[in-house]
Amino acid sequence: MRNCRNAVYKKLSMPNNYNGIAKIYDAVSRIVFQHSIIKAQVYLIQLITNNDKVLIVGGGTGWILEEISKLNKQNISVVYVEKSSAMIRLAKKRNYKNIKANFAEEAIEDYHPTEEFNVIITPFLFDNFLQDKIEIVFNKLDTFLKPNSIWLYADFVNDKQGKKIWQQILLKTMYLFFRITANIETHELVNMRPYFKEKYQLLSEQFYYSGFIQAVAYRKIK
Repeated sequence: MRNCRNAVYKKLSMPNNYNGIAKIYDAVSRIVFQHSIIKAQVYLIQLITNNDKVLIVGGGTGWILEEISKLNKQNISVVYVEKSSAMIRLAKKRNYKNIKANFAEEAIEDYHPTEEFNVIITPFLFDNFLQDKIEIVFNKLDTFLKPNSIWLYADFVNDKQGKKIWQQILLKTMYLFFRITANIETHELVNMRPYFKEKYQLLSEQFYYSGFIQAVAYRKIK
């Protein structure tokens, strides 16, 4: 019995565990940010083309699968890597009948693909990690992406000098909320642009929610 309790406690105390808020995650997001988070990702996926092999990391409840399906592209395959078992269950119930989707219920640090990808999508992924882990995850994902392929990145903006007071307060509130509900391991948003600078070319970018949310498309050039 004690071992069982310890196992449950260990699972609940795992960092970046969204199981407890999976069912309300989208609703909370839309209350706070209206449809800005959705718009940022819908903007990015327009770059997906026929025959693309797509890796989605941290896709949450899976609504993005339905949006990719609506593109009506031919022969699209998706690998959906998500640590939360509750999020995976919700994602599998989505209507994505014209794309092939495989699910990997594991942290991206533990994931080992058998193929390379034409597209990587990381929606609001890196804001969960400490800087040391960001370097590990970024470098790992880079090895999964074929040269001349695209990385679609969406997240909050880290601009400590230009950020408005309300954005700073909102960011602190978000981190407090997710540390309590999902045990995320960090409390600080890291600027990801330097990571892309050496090997990637900026293709396009768009900002939402008064500049607090960014959607950026990069092409791998090295």
